[in-house]
Formats: sequence, structure tokens, C-alpha cells
Amino acid sequence: MSLLFMLLALVGCLLVLGGGSYALRRVIAYLGSRPDAVGEDSGSPAAVAAADREQVGGYVPAPRAEIEGAEHGELAPSVRTRAANLVALGRTEEAVRLVRERAGADEERARRIVGALGRSADPGPALES
Repeated sequence: MSLLFMLLALVGCLLVLGGGSYALRRVIAYLGSRPDAVGEDSGSPAAVAAADREQVGGYVPAPRAEIEGAEHGELAPSVRTRAANLVALGRTEEAVRLVRERAGADEERARRIVGALGRSADPGPALES
């Protein structure tokens, strides 16, 4: 008898939870379709739904540098200045080695960063001789 009572109690709980979920969804849908809804400032429901569809999931990739020379912005200012000075003095290999060590970059990326520093419009004065 107690097993039958537990089964009826379980079915009753499922009915109450299912009915409550259904009612809550209906209330939310009704409030969302009203013109004087609280979320009206954020735009139309169609625009909000389109914005929700643009990103699926929780992963958002980090923005990549659009131009090749933008990578040298990742360097610390002191390392960037030192590498630019080395390039201005014609010591490119030493600049590449410095960028590799300080930025933790591989050889190819370090060469691209040093190349971008060499092509920059204002490399600054060479402080070493």
C-alpha cells in the first residue's frame, strides 16, 4: 500500500511541476508580447531574438589582429622600445631574440613583430651605439 501511495505522490508532484512550468511559460510569453513590457527599451523582440542567435554557446573567440603590424601592441613598452632601437641600429637578429624571450613568441611571430617595428613610421631615436 505504501508503494502505491509513493507512486501517486510522485505522479502528483510531476503534474504540479509540469503545470507550474506551463503556466510560467505562458505568463512570460504574455508579458513579453505586451507593448508596455519592461524590456521594451532594449529593442523589439525580433531584434533581441536576432542578437541571441548571433552567438551560440559560451565560447567567444578573442579578436585577432586585423593587420600584421598590430601584433607589436602586445609587447611591453620597454621591450618594444628596445627592439625598435635594435632594429634602427641594424641588429635585427638581436631584436628577434629579445622579442622571442620577452614575449614568449615563436621565431616566425617574433620576426613579424620585429618587421612591423622596422616598418613603423616613427621608430624613434636609437639610444645605443
